[in-house]
Amino acid sequence: DDTGHRSFTVSSRAEEAPAEEPWTRHADGVLASGAPRPSFALTAWPPQGAEAARTEELYAALADGGLRYGPVFQGLTAAWRRGDELFAEVRLDESAAADAQAYGLHPALLDAALHALGLDGLGDGDGQGRLPFAWSGVSLYASGASALRVRLVPRGADGVRLEVADPAGAPVAAVDSLVLRAVSAEQMRSARAAYHESLFRVEWTGLPAGAGAGAPTGGRWAVLGADAVGLAGTGAEVVAYADLTALSEAVASGAAVPEYVFVTPATKGGDGVPGAVRQATAGALGLAQAWLAEERFAASRLVFLTLGEGEPVRDPAQSAVWGLVRTAQAENPDRFVLLDIDGQDASLTALPAALATDEEQLAVRAGAVSVPRLARVPVAEETAAGGAFGAAGTVLVTGASGSLGGLVARHLVAERGVRQLLLVSRRGERAPGAAELGAELAELGAQVRWAACDVADRDALAEVLAGIPAERPLTAVVHTAGVLDDGVIGSLTPERLERVLRPKVDAAWNLHELTRDLDLTAFVLFSSASGVFGTPGQGNYAAANAFLDALAAHRRAEGLPAISLAWGPWAGAGMAGGLDEADIARMRRAGLPPLSPAEGLALLDAALTTDEAAPAPMRVDAVALRAQAAAGAL
Repeated sequence: DDTGHRSFTVSSRAEEAPAEEPWTRHADGVLASGAPRPSFALTAWPPQGAEAARTEELYAALADGGLRYGPVFQGLTAAWRRGDELFAEVRLDESAAADAQAYGLHPALLDAALHALGLDGLGDGDGQGRLPFAWSGVSLYASGASALRVRLVPRGADGVRLEVADPAGAPVAAVDSLVLRAVSAEQMRSARAAYHESLFRVEWTGLPAGAGAGAPTGGRWAVLGADAVGLAGTGAEVVAYADLTALSEAVASGAAVPEYVFVTPATKGGDGVPGAVRQATAGALGLAQAWLAEERFAASRLVFLTLGEGEPVRDPAQSAVWGLVRTAQAENPDRFVLLDIDGQDASLTALPAALATDEEQLAVRAGAVSVPRLARVPVAEETAAGGAFGAAGTVLVTGASGSLGGLVARHLVAERGVRQLLLVSRRGERAPGAAELGAELAELGAQVRWAACDVADRDALAEVLAGIPAERPLTAVVHTAGVLDDGVIGSLTPERLERVLRPKVDAAWNLHELTRDLDLTAFVLFSSASGVFGTPGQGNYAAANAFLDALAAHRRAEGLPAISLAWGPWAGAGMAGGLDEADIARMRRAGLPPLSPAEGLALLDAALTTDEAAPAPMRVDAVALRAQAAAGAL
């Protein structure tokens, strides 16, 4: 990051180590069984001749200097000095200790092993902190520790040697040399303030030059339907088939099984944009189901190919297909690829190498290959949280009788100064809790009007909008409505797609078209991270929310205000409102703990200060994500 801080985590599972002999895991990830036993032991404890150091105020002092550690990482429990040596005891808290067996060395424990350096035993008194920069000679001798003894010895002008043992003094790990880099408090504060902690965006990152360069120049490929980009220009042997049935029949008759099968989703036609979304997603769903049912293609990959220029996948119907297929990828690894290409000759030439990278989502522009990555959103230099709503006009909130819509309505009135609210839901003021919500908002100083309306019904919505008084014109829209109908790809039907798409796709498109000529200051869509990640069991929901994200970009391209918030889960609200404790515990283990209502509303305000079309507000537990990856769950 901007501070030069580099981290190293040893995260092998315990069962990988041969139980009958010592072994070493080096920084390059190579196991070397039969490695020589370490020459150190920390059995005499506390160390003879060492003086105890005060640690009680360490974490508060580090926080003042810009280094803030969460509870799991505050693991230093005691420290001693002996000359220029430092000794420390570190321990995981109870919540993290239960996961220690899943690691070679738990990242929070390894980090805490260095915290004694904050006592300035190795500093030069210049008021700067020291952060890990370069590791060498990293060895792991035992795994699963939840507590450690640590010895830190100066090594050169800017480094230390680490000896790490278990509570009995037996060796656990060693680092021959860890080079430290001086970082000022101002640098830490600047780096921390440069990005939002829980606000992310998708960035298309170029792959390193030469990625996939070892791929063969030829290959057996198939195309279903028309060859939209001229794949013959790739150098592969390309055979066209009318559809998957024709390909399957050809293979059954002796034709070679292709390595890749390409299809371009039909994203035109139907009844306007919502109709095109239905047609495209239903077609993609049926093809994905048929593909998974064909065992003869188990070693092949189905490539959904879309054509685009500039930012990948901007077309709303294409985006919905990508959302659906992301879930298919999550449920069925190594069976599907999403590819967006500009059709240039250089891109076609680069395609074999791009596919050889085994990335599941790719964009190729002028021969350059990029992949989507999640990154934190930069903090804007000037912010005006909530200014998008104003107090003079009317703000329309859909799904207002739901828990999430109610939270947003209260927030708009209590924190953003909104005084005119048009709350819309299917049952309007007859919905459970509607009267109480209206009374509460009135007490806060707002004038509230309820409307019973299916926003996906264009005529009904137009009638509601026509009823807004001219002296209080519509100035902002917040669309929170949505429906779940979860099921894996194989169980979904066009009807189950329709049930989820309608309140998202049709309703949002109606709001877009019916308000595009109004002087709106905000058009806020509540989307979901399922559209970004492809949450297993939510292919229809992922498709609907990926559409919302693309709609926000589409509006901005037309010069209209828009933001689509790809929310992570909320605790007790929204689509995650029915989660029980087991569900929440599962999310925490997966690295996506739910947002509290206060956190979610704060992120709403933060998102509105950015220039992002489709940010993803969510809490991310990096330690838990690494644990999932180490366990093979990601």
